[in-house]
Amino acid sequence: MVTNPLDVDWTARYYANMNLARIYLVANITKPRALKTLADLKVWCQEHNIDAVPVSEPISRDDENAIVVALGGDGTVLHAAELFSKTAIPILGINLGSLGFLTQAAINDLAKVMDKLLADRFLVEERMRLSFRAADSEGTVLNDIVITGVKESPFCEIELAWGDGVVSAFPGDGVILSTATGSTAYSLSAGGPVIVPPAACILATPLAAHKLGLRPVIFPPDEIIRVIARTPVRLFADGDYLSKLAPDMEIVVRRAEIPTYLIRLADSPVFFRVLDEKLNWADAKQREYRD
Repeated sequence: MVTNPLDVDWTARYYANMNLARIYLVANITKPRALKTLADLKVWCQEHNIDAVPVSEPISRDDENAIVVALGGDGTVLHAAELFSKTAIPILGINLGSLGFLTQAAINDLAKVMDKLLADRFLVEERMRLSFRAADSEGTVLNDIVITGVKESPFCEIELAWGDGVVSAFPGDGVILSTATGSTAYSLSAGGPVIVPPAACILATPLAAHKLGLRPVIFPPDEIIRVIARTPVRLFADGDYLSKLAPDMEIVVRRAEIPTYLIRLADSPVFFRVLDEKLNWADAKQREYRD
């Protein structure tokens, strides 16, 4: 028997089992076909006696018989994850373009996807979130928190403190603090490692470091990271600009209390297959694995 590790789903931890009664809809209406797909989904819900609820504001109440369908790209899934960050309602990403890291079903397969949901043919993954708190900004993220220099000059002086008062200087263009989910986003382009979800950790990746010895650092999930800006910096959360911070201001980053739950269809490409496609790991298909 030949077993290819690329075909093993290491990320899914349990099967879902629900009486689906409600679908919350989050859509990027700037995407082609988004409005038509929304209309088609509403018709499908009506035919199956399921409530279709468009959402544009944060939801704080839990709903054990509901899911979220995010129509767009990975950015739309991040937006949906923020809207539902105070709930345990699982999210399914439907890509209106090509396959992404967070969206894992294509629009052309929408009818089959919805049938699989009704048949409970899906898994739910728990993804750790990060919380952050600064002087005038706080919240949570699924991917990353980025601290970088001001627009006029990306260079900044940053210090990271953790554990028993350990402090390390991060001179350069800034630092990215990400989850395992966010390790394949901005951190990856900055030279950070790929971390396989649902690994729980905090990854610190320096941006254009001015010290040759600086390398990405992976912290335990319950570590508390303090970022002290010694020069003016900007703060970004999951790609969105939040604020400018003055020198000597501090950002505290830790594990968020509530994770994000992502739906993965039972026969969708597993994480390593997505890596194979997105990162051009073509040679992996030529290897043979035997048990």
